[in-house]
Amino acid sequence: MGCNSDTNSAVLGNCFNQTEYVKDQLCTQFSITDVGAVVIYEAINESVIASFVLKNTGTIDFAVTVTNSAGGIIIPVTTIIPPGQSLLRTIDNLGSISITAAGAAPETPAKGQLDIVVRYALD
Repeated sequence: MGCNSDTNSAVLGNCFNQTEYVKDQLCTQFSITDVGAVVIYEAINESVIASFVLKNTGTIDFAVTVTNSAGGIIIPVTTIIPPGQSLLRTIDNLGSISITAAGAAPETPAKGQLDIVVRYALD
């Protein structure tokens, strides 16, 4: 993928090749009581480009791990999101998003919201 240098490509988003993309959006809330890692999103297509906001709406910290489609870690589990805080990222070849909440229990679950927009190429 490269940018065209003509005047017609000077529009935001026109820097990419002419591949057709589909764009989907998902907004969901989650509540996790397990102390182990829980996958909250998993891509079904390995050519996914995704932008997401992950917000902690609960009362305990949780850690987030993001992998690419090959299973490589993009955002390590050491990335902690405290209550009331958010993480915003755009990732090429998204694989999965997992939450780990060491202090989670049925009476104190890790709670959050995921708002994700994914774009994938039509083959």
